[in-house]
Amino acid sequence: MARIRISFITWSTAFALGAPGLLLGGSGCSRDAAASTPAAAANAEPSALFAAVDSLVSGSTTGIATGYDPRVSLAPMIERVGPQVVSVHAEGARRDPRIGFFRSGPPAVAMSHGSGFVYSADGLVVTNHHVVDGAERVRVRMADGRELAAKVLGSDPSTDLALVQIEGASGLTAATLGESSGARVGDWVVAIGSPMGLEHSASVGIVSAKGRGSLGLYADSYLDFLQTDADIAPGSSGGPLFDLEGRVIGINTAVGPGDSGFAIPIDQAKEVIPKLHKEGKVVRGWLGAASNETAKGRAGAQIGRVYEDTPAANAGLREGDVVTKVDGKAVVDFEDLRGRIADLGPGHTALLEVTRDGKTIEVSVVLAERPAADAFGELRRSAPTPELAPSPKTAPPSPSPRPIAELRLGVQVKPSTEGLQIASVESESLADRIGLQPGDVLRSINGESVTDAADVPDALRRDGDRLSVDVARDGSVVTLSMRLSS
Repeated sequence: MARIRISFITWSTAFALGAPGLLLGGSGCSRDAAASTPAAAANAEPSALFAAVDSLVSGSTTGIATGYDPRVSLAPMIERVGPQVVSVHAEGARRDPRIGFFRSGPPAVAMSHGSGFVYSADGLVVTNHHVVDGAERVRVRMADGRELAAKVLGSDPSTDLALVQIEGASGLTAATLGESSGARVGDWVVAIGSPMGLEHSASVGIVSAKGRGSLGLYADSYLDFLQTDADIAPGSSGGPLFDLEGRVIGINTAVGPGDSGFAIPIDQAKEVIPKLHKEGKVVRGWLGAASNETAKGRAGAQIGRVYEDTPAANAGLREGDVVTKVDGKAVVDFEDLRGRIADLGPGHTALLEVTRDGKTIEVSVVLAERPAADAFGELRRSAPTPELAPSPKTAPPSPSPRPIAELRLGVQVKPSTEGLQIASVESESLADRIGLQPGDVLRSINGESVTDAADVPDALRRDGDRLSVDVARDGSVVTLSMRLSS
């Protein structure tokens, strides 16, 4: 499993007990000087860039001036799409609820600054859910300097997308949507947004990878990121990622390690935005089963757990079943199954082809509506958890000056085929504050490998000032960290 450290890229200002400070750190702005640059890539493989722009030199299909040659300058394209890009300012936003971010702090984010793009001439703007989540007031600043009032029409935490309506708008220049499915690794892209509040900043890079999944960034996500080395930073959230013809192929969302950033593929956004416009939310189908992470590499989706009183349980699905088809279409893995079920919607009767004990059977399932993300913690806690091994109530003697009570992680764990799995998290405990969740599999604490409940107190004592926990979550290793109070 890949180790991933990621930061969201909203530029936010937080106020706690009257003391101002930044919600997100500056890690989103850092870049490794030794990393390869787009210019270096072009020098190494000039034919790749030449081939990409041959059709553009002789003319354009998207309104860019005839003779536009990105080998000379990207200015004609950037000037044309400039009016499509906006900055989004939200006031009264709540604390960011995502994984591991300031779980111990008060919900006191006062302002959030991000980016967006014009979706329709009558003032629909696309941005990130986390830019406007909980906003009491939204303002959109246009490329010409106008600042217009707006309201949130709908948002979807599971894809981090939101749709905003500018009040009284008409005649705006709408962005042209491309196709992320047609993008290839190595294609040149341009990110435009408001990094660190610097509006209409442009940077160039390539598509570094596709199909990155949710990267453990969200607890309940349907994202499948594009990765790029175009320079993006806090404040770029919701801004467009353009191809060389000025078509939006992604929506910038997160900054990753080194020289990488992540964008929501526009093909995925195309499915969500109309639903946000019509309903204000996305209603998804739900099976009621969890994955078995040890089943990677095999065709199909292996069921690791079936929750009680769910469609999966009512249809007779069992732990260990491998779902190979849904309504006649092959299933690649559990994430593929999860996405397909979500798209089918509640009330749909899905016909599953299942491999069980070496035999193939068919199971008919009437899908339910997927619960809200915050309901899953209770669902996991209520599921049977045999052979629980509680973490020690006290820690062995230690030279650490910290009180013994602070050395408790505050979880119940159980052995599993993947390792030491968290079964429950005590409210207000260290585990709760750092963002651990039922279902996480402990890998290490403060750099010490954790394979047994008895390893936890020793690992906790290793660093008296900071807590860092690596867990396996949704196919990735996620690092959660926080500074301990003195």
